[in-house]
Amino acid sequence: MKPDKPNIRHIPFNRILRRYLLYQIPGISILVLLSLFFVHIVEVPIWAVWLLAGAWIVKELVTVPFTWRLYSRPRLSPTELMIDQEGIVLEKLDPVGFVKFHSEIWEAEVNDQDTVIEKGTKVRILEFRGMKLIVEKTG
Repeated sequence: MKPDKPNIRHIPFNRILRRYLLYQIPGISILVLLSLFFVHIVEVPIWAVWLLAGAWIVKELVTVPFTWRLYSRPRLSPTELMIDQEGIVLEKLDPVGFVKFHSEIWEAEVNDQDTVIEKGTKVRILEFRGMKLIVEKTG
C-alpha cells in the first residue's frame, strides 16, 4: 500500500493577508519617513506626498496578484520535503537497517515486512515513523 503525498496544509485567507501585510511594514515605514522628511525639511508640497502615496497604492494593487502565490504557499517541514526522495542502503534492510540520504545516515525500515533490501540498493522514502524512515526499493 502506497502512502498519501505529504500533508500539504491549507493556509487560511486571514493568515495569508496577515503575512502579506507584515512584509509591507518596512516599505510603508520608509514611505512615511521619506514623506515627513520631504514635507518638513525639503518643503515639498503636500499634494506631491499624496501623489507618491497614491502611486504606492497603485503599485501594490498591480503586484499583489503576482506575489500572492508566494504568501499562500504552504510550508513543508524538512522531513516532509524528504518524502519521495531517494537514498542508498548502507546496511541490509531486513526489515530494519540504515540508509544514507544526502550526507545523513538514517535508520530505515522496509514498508513491506517480508522484503529484504541489500546494501547499495536505491530506495524511495515513503514516510516517517518517529525518527525512522519507511522506504521501498526503487525500480
